[in-house]
This record gives sequence, structure tokens and C-alpha cells, in this order.
Amino acid sequence: MRKTRSRMGSPEFRLAAVVLARANAKEADLVVTFLTRELGLLTAVAKNARKSVRRFGGGLLNLARAAWYDFKIYPNSEVALVVKGEDNPEFPITPAEPVALALSAWAMELTRSLEAPGNPAPLTFNLIIQHLSRLAQCSDFHPPALEARRLSLGFTKCYLEVAGFGPTLTVCHHCGQIPEKGSWSWIPAMGSVFCPQCRAPLDPIVQGELLGALGAITDHLACPDLSDQELAIAESFFAQMATLASGRFYKSRRVLIQLLIPPKLAGATNVLAPGLNEANQLGQSVFAESDQLTSGQNVTFGSPMISEITLEPIASEPEIFPPPIPTSGA
Repeated sequence: MRKTRSRMGSPEFRLAAVVLARANAKEADLVVTFLTRELGLLTAVAKNARKSVRRFGGGLLNLARAAWYDFKIYPNSEVALVVKGEDNPEFPITPAEPVALALSAWAMELTRSLEAPGNPAPLTFNLIIQHLSRLAQCSDFHPPALEARRLSLGFTKCYLEVAGFGPTLTVCHHCGQIPEKGSWSWIPAMGSVFCPQCRAPLDPIVQGELLGALGAITDHLACPDLSDQELAIAESFFAQMATLASGRFYKSRRVLIQLLIPPKLAGATNVLAPGLNEANQLGQSVFAESDQLTSGQNVTFGSPMISEITLEPIASEPEIFPPPIPTSGA
């Protein structure tokens, strides 16, 4: 983090940040939600951003973009002002592969739903940066969509653990037995698994070999080589856990389901889309918090006052995001 002073005397803070969400406001403004190490979630207004190529050119405010941004943070204000952005050439851009883009959107939406404003998030920030960097390299694999899904599964499990909602997949919830071969069950609402002797007859079935593979994931960059069906089962489980933890259905998850399920099966029951018909009935209303920002509305973001936050660098945090190119007057 670097602190400078603008011409008007207001302090500016340069922070490495990831764009989690954005929405149009007024004639040409944007309301952007960032994730930063020092402040966690940070909501900022980008004045005239939709017309300014000099300050925000090159897609610097696109979803899942990580760069350096200059913020003006005012006392007793819930919303900051993002003045400009500076690209980081070391950070790769996610390729235009539909599944990879949907999975990066899933990571952004999941993070935004479980992080808190004003709460430093160094672990989450590093996890996001590494995950997006790996997703950008998925085009080197064949098929790229399958590798992207494996990376996303590892990220989701590790992030839920960082956020405090991680499941217990290594032992039976009731008797403590270690997962082995056989028909086990898992309950997303509990984040737990049950062995064949302890599970209820109508509990969702999962094979013990899959539980063992998922329980062994301790690094989001080392997801096991799961089949397409195993990936679908695990994705559904973690998505349900995230939905229960945040109390919302994820728009990016719905897009991913539509990409992975053939159109003729979109209305049928499928392991990739439990509850898809119910989700379709919800419609776009569940996303109103981000889609209904218009110039005639008063928006409340629910974040703490900026004056209550102490902007101090985190000494123990390793510098994964490379420093910006020095500029004159910095």
C-alpha cells in the first residue's frame, strides 16, 4: 500500500485490488466492489469511468481484473472514490473460454458474498490472485474446460475453509470412521459426511473414494484428477454449501450449469443442476442487489464507516502481487 496526496489535499491510497463486481450509476459512473488485502471488501465510485480511457482504459474495471488502483478514502463515508487504475503486466488475463470465464465469475461472486468490508483479507487476496493466474493458463491444457473445473473445485474448497465454512470430509460425523470404499452420504447443510452404517436411507449418496480424494485437497493448486461425473457431484455439493452459508443463489453457478448441460436436458433433473427448475423460478429478482443500481436510487452498501478503519500494511503478508512501475511524483 502506498499513500500519496492529491492536488486538492485529500489522501490517496494505492492498493492492489481485484474487481469483484460493478454496476452502472448515473450517466457514466460505475459503482465497483473491490477485494483488497488491507481493507477486504471496498466499494468505490469511479466517476465518468465508462467514458474515461485515460484513467480506466484497457478494461481495468472489468470483472476479475487485478491491478493497482488509487483510492480517495474520506472520513465518515461508506463509499470511497477510485481515481485511476494502473495495469500490472505480470498479471495474466483470463482467456475468452466460456467455462473459464464462468468459473472466474463464480470465484468473484463467492468471495463477495462471504467477505466483509473493512476486514483485512490477505489469505483470500492471495488465493484469488493465484487462482485467476492459473485459470488464465487453462488454455494450455486439453480440454481446457475440464482443467478449469478442477482448479475451481480446489479453490472453492480451500476458500470455504479460509472463510470458516469448510466441510469435514475426512471422518464420519457420527462415529469418526475414515472414508473408504462404499456408499457414504454427505449433508451440505451440516458440511459433514456419514459412513454406510450411520447414514440415513434417503441421504445423498457419495462414494468413499471421492470423499478421500476431496479430503486430501490442502492446496487449491493440487486438485485430484477427477472424472467429469465426480467433478459434477463435488461442484454441486460445494455450491449448495456456499448457498447455505451466504443465503443466496449464485448467478454464475446458473450460467455454468447452462454451459455444461446440453440444451435438450436443461429442463431435466441432472447431477449438475439439483434444484435447477426451482432456480429458474427465482428469476433475476435474486440478483437485484447488483442489477438495480440506477441513477434515481439511493444506494446503501452496508459497509462500516471508512473512518473506523486503520489503513496499515500487513507486515506478515508475502508480496505476491508485484509492485507497480515507479512513476514520477510517487
